[in-house]
Amino acid sequence: MHRHGRSPESEADARAGHPHRPLLRPHDDSAQAARLAAGGQLTPDAAVSLQRTAGNAAFVAVQRMPQGGNGEGPAEEKSMDGLSRLRRAHEREKKRGQTAPTYGPGQSPFGPYTVNKGRGAAPYITSNVKHQHPGSESLGTTYDELIKALDAEHHPLVAAALKGQDPTEEDLAGMSATQRRAAAMLYGITKDSEPLRFAGAGKAARSALNKQGDPYHEAEEYEKDFPMAQVGGAQSYRKALAGETQLSAEALKNLQDMSESSSDGEKSS
Repeated sequence: MHRHGRSPESEADARAGHPHRPLLRPHDDSAQAARLAAGGQLTPDAAVSLQRTAGNAAFVAVQRMPQGGNGEGPAEEKSMDGLSRLRRAHEREKKRGQTAPTYGPGQSPFGPYTVNKGRGAAPYITSNVKHQHPGSESLGTTYDELIKALDAEHHPLVAAALKGQDPTEEDLAGMSATQRRAAAMLYGITKDSEPLRFAGAGKAARSALNKQGDPYHEAEEYEKDFPMAQVGGAQSYRKALAGETQLSAEALKNLQDMSESSSDGEKSS
């Protein structure tokens, strides 16, 4: 099973001509460049290049410029926009009303999963080899295990399926039994569990899944993009909206990249 370019060993594979492991991005040694990149103004590489070629003065000038003609301010102002989008998605989802979970068999375009009663209001999603995914390998239930089980091109398929855009037969044929099982569980978690932990969370999770479609985006970055995936992170968004904590630059950028559509909810049951 191949995965994204993930390590120095992966880069060595790429230089040796391995077809599935693209070169890793050059290391970004500038904290300022990282902040600019998080604000969506420059890529990390471009920011570092600007510092090295034109000097810090030019870098700071670009940092202070409004974004491309849309009237928005610098990176710090866009970060606040991330919270605004989260609040808007949260309020819209609450107005629509949340459906009580239906325990038992669940179905996704990638195959079945099981909706179990969890400790709180949100259900717990599992799957099995014998009845649901014969031929699949042992697979855990954590985000880390499920995200890493998939290749870069598979995560956007899950995000699209949650919006009602099912994968093609060719898409499914290109996935192993274990990958279809992981995709089914991610679908179930995002559709049936996360929205009950925090209204609007499904939209943020889909945005994070789409980011995983970038072969340079590390699997471990999913939990940074979507903090509810972290151990103890269930209340991340709720606390951020209440002003009790601050979200990371990665989490805010993921929120900024969410769709604006008011009808952009998960596929209904």
